[in-house]
Amino acid sequence: MAETPLHHSADPFLDGEHSGHDPAVPSSDISTCGPDDGIPVVDFDILVNGAADRRAKAIRDLGRACEDWGFFMVINHGVPEELKEAAMETFMELFSLPEEEKAEYLEAEPMDPIRIGTGFFSVADGVRYWRDYLKMFAHPELHCPAKPPKLSSSRCFYLSAFTAAAGATIAWLSGTLLQSTRRRREACCWCSPRQSPRAWASTAVEFWRPWTSSRASRFSSPNITRRTPVRAARAWGLPAHSDHGFLTLLFQNGVDGLQVERDGRWRFAKPLPGAFFVIAGDQLEIVSNGRYRGALHRAVVGGEPARMSVVSMISPCLDAVVEPVPELVPDGRGLEFRGVRYRDYMEHQQSNKLDGKGALDFARVQRDIAPEN
Repeated sequence: MAETPLHHSADPFLDGEHSGHDPAVPSSDISTCGPDDGIPVVDFDILVNGAADRRAKAIRDLGRACEDWGFFMVINHGVPEELKEAAMETFMELFSLPEEEKAEYLEAEPMDPIRIGTGFFSVADGVRYWRDYLKMFAHPELHCPAKPPKLSSSRCFYLSAFTAAAGATIAWLSGTLLQSTRRRREACCWCSPRQSPRAWASTAVEFWRPWTSSRASRFSSPNITRRTPVRAARAWGLPAHSDHGFLTLLFQNGVDGLQVERDGRWRFAKPLPGAFFVIAGDQLEIVSNGRYRGALHRAVVGGEPARMSVVSMISPCLDAVVEPVPELVPDGRGLEFRGVRYRDYMEHQQSNKLDGKGALDFARVQRDIAPEN
């Protein structure tokens, strides 16, 4: 599906149903939270180098984080801060290029390896979102725009560091779920880019420009325009959704905007210095038969500083059939999800309106409801 032409309401950024505060969640229920407020923190160095007892506890804490939140912070991960900064500077150069130098990527399809644009695929509600984005396939083959020239090399270093961290995290998560050593090896080969070409990974860079920018830019389609709304505090950066992959690793440029939902409340996620977020995705929820939850999250914008987030999504092979691990299906409970080819799941989510965790219904087992007497 191509990037859909945008049909605006009178003020598409400020439509009351898509304002910076979800109408279903009062603004008083939105709070800022960090590690002191319960967001789990995983020390990567302990997982790698800690004594056996400390490592065992860290692995248990990792499993509980995915059960309770589907979301946690990773510290002491070994990804140099200067590497992240260099990557963001290079991505900024790309967003600053003239539109004609990015034109070949602006009308890309959901499964094309490089896409650049504004908004999201689904605009059935007539509303779009204040976001520029770059999406690139990263594994098993690395794809990159030709310009700026240094993007390819800097991104290689960045991805190498991040996929190493992601692969190790997946290995430990499989250990918390699976008792069989053989099953653990299968899970790692299935989803870890470091261990198998059967895995699939992508990178997304999302950029929200300052609201005070008066410059209007126009993409190759005359229907895709960007303009400055008058009430920044009421606009979306990205609506509530869960990620279609297995795990998502995210870092940002120091400007907050990520919100995560827990127990019916939206919370601003405040990272520790140097930490990155890990977000459990739909495929982890499917494989664990619902034991681990894919986190519902969103981005909000409003204010002077520009915000950038860099996301690495680790996923199964595109043609893998993802289904619950049999040993995780308790007697009497049954399957929560059916087996679905990952490519089909991703295309379904990317080609439809973002609707919270509604994409999971594509894989959910539909149970017959007995009629009332």
